[in-house]
Amino acid sequence: MHRLPLILCLVALACTFLSGALYLRIGDSKRVLEIRLSESERRGAQLGSDLSAAKREGEEARARAEADATRAAKHELELARTRERLTAAESQGAALERNLADTRTVLAVYESTAKSLGDEITALRRDLEQSRRANASPEAVQAYRNTIAELERQLATARNGAALPAAAGASTAVFTNRAGRSTVLSVGPQGSFVVVNFGSARGAQLGHRLNISQGTIAVATAVISDVRAHFSVAQVQPESLRGVLQKGDSAVLIR
Repeated sequence: MHRLPLILCLVALACTFLSGALYLRIGDSKRVLEIRLSESERRGAQLGSDLSAAKREGEEARARAEADATRAAKHELELARTRERLTAAESQGAALERNLADTRTVLAVYESTAKSLGDEITALRRDLEQSRRANASPEAVQAYRNTIAELERQLATARNGAALPAAAGASTAVFTNRAGRSTVLSVGPQGSFVVVNFGSARGAQLGHRLNISQGTIAVATAVISDVRAHFSVAQVQPESLRGVLQKGDSAVLIR
């Protein structure tokens, strides 16, 4: 009977020791859990901070991308405008080149016309002197003078590059052996037409026929289809072509 209390005391002591050990172990586990929880909270806060920073960086990157896209669109617009201006400048340059070529052609026509008129004036003055020596009639002398005056007027017109009205009473068609003579300034493709320094200022008219020759050899007949002040365009009649037309060929009005 005396052993039972002793056994119960021993059991109670053992339970006490076991409870204390369990309490100590539970306390250690609680501290470990608290430490882990604190570390997790710190990690969570750090991750939240990193996430906020990443969001800010993403927003900044998006803003930079939008700004870059805006600048790229602006640059593309400026490039398109520059291309348009370049195209317009090229068109203007081509137009200026065509105008320059036309101006050179007209200048060549005026120079050739001036030379032809000068030669004709010289020849008429020589004929005038011969007529005076041969005691020609006053009417013939006056006709020579009128024609020379008109040719001098046309020569001044050709040099100035502007058309002047013909003087009253003057005629360049008085002398059939000179007034209708001209020179071929250029030849069209395959000899289809010619440009001659014989214009309305010297009496050229639409439909006038010209006999084109090289020296004493007739090579073609042409019909005037376009008349300007100091030159005309004449269409070559294919059936009359008997050679190769060249610049400098003589063209004489057929009356």
